[in-house]
Amino acid sequence: MKLKVASIGLVLLLTMGGLALFSFSLGCTEQEEAPAEPGENAIVEPTIAEPVANTTPEFEPVSAENITGIEWQWTSFQSFETPEYQIMVPDPENYTLALFPDGTYRIKADCNNGSGNYTLEENNLTLGPAAITLMACGPESMDGEYLSLLPRVETAALEDGQLVLYPGTEGDKMFFTNGGEAEQ
Repeated sequence: MKLKVASIGLVLLLTMGGLALFSFSLGCTEQEEAPAEPGENAIVEPTIAEPVANTTPEFEPVSAENITGIEWQWTSFQSFETPEYQIMVPDPENYTLALFPDGTYRIKADCNNGSGNYTLEENNLTLGPAAITLMACGPESMDGEYLSLLPRVETAALEDGQLVLYPGTEGDKMFFTNGGEAEQ
């Protein structure tokens, strides 16, 4: 009797699966009819495209005097893909950026240190290649992420006393807090 009930259950299960598959395949093969071509005397209304939102934020120009001589500490990262989440940086004092009035910068990326040249024109910030040590800092370190983001920085802004760097044009953000005076 148990074998007969199990057999009936298996047949029902296979039948339901087959019906579901058949229904799914019917839905996948249905196609919309192509719109009819307008006749010779038909009036065709123009289609107005929706405006595309500008993803590049507008900033007040950054003054070099407001961001140089400060040891900026990287506190968090926000991806354009998930703007509702911020990745917090453990030990921000281990990930620093200092810009100096002479056009040079210095970075600390956990157990690595480096320096290079930068240019700042209004909000356009370019960090030139850095001469940097390449020590392995360990699996908990964020040095790899930090060192991969910095060369991509294109824009800088000051927001609520924080330095915000934008690596690329997609809207990623790196947030830095003022860690005090930087020594050159």
